[in-house]
Amino acid sequence: MTLYFLKQAWTEKPYENLEVSCDFQASSERISAVFHITEPSVKAEYSETNSKVWEESCSELFLSFGNGFYYNFEISCIGCILAEHGKERFNRELLKPEIIGNIKVFSTLGDKPFGIKNEKTSYTLEVLIPKEVFVFDGCTINTMSLIGNIYKCADKSPTPHYMTLFDIESAKPDFHRPEFFKKIG
Repeated sequence: MTLYFLKQAWTEKPYENLEVSCDFQASSERISAVFHITEPSVKAEYSETNSKVWEESCSELFLSFGNGFYYNFEISCIGCILAEHGKERFNRELLKPEIIGNIKVFSTLGDKPFGIKNEKTSYTLEVLIPKEVFVFDGCTINTMSLIGNIYKCADKSPTPHYMTLFDIESAKPDFHRPEFFKKIG
């Protein structure tokens, strides 16, 4: 596993009590990411697959095999997942719930919506994405060409924030920027 540390972005004054690291590993069988998160408040309201999880406490993996397309896996702090595939921010195709169901997620915060906890909270979010989820790439994982970025956000939490592994040069938060993906894993 490779340990990555995310940094706060698009902020004039960084939040205290906001830290994220991710143990990331890629093999021909699976992608594994274990997020260790501390944030000043947490929000978890969605429980339906392909919901607007970026509005709550959300960790994200954007992954590409260097073919001009990428997957975005957005996972709330309680394991609710939004997953899409495409070339850019627009015209993305949602992965079917039965495909997303192959992704295993464990959160130390549990899996039930709790609303808002307006207090410093630390938790672990484990994500295991098997090769069967990569349906637009023949259900294979090409680790040699794997590029991407790792994110953390909470657009509509009491402490909205954006964090990235690799810098993105844009005036406002925009994770759908594959031109800033780099080799990971």
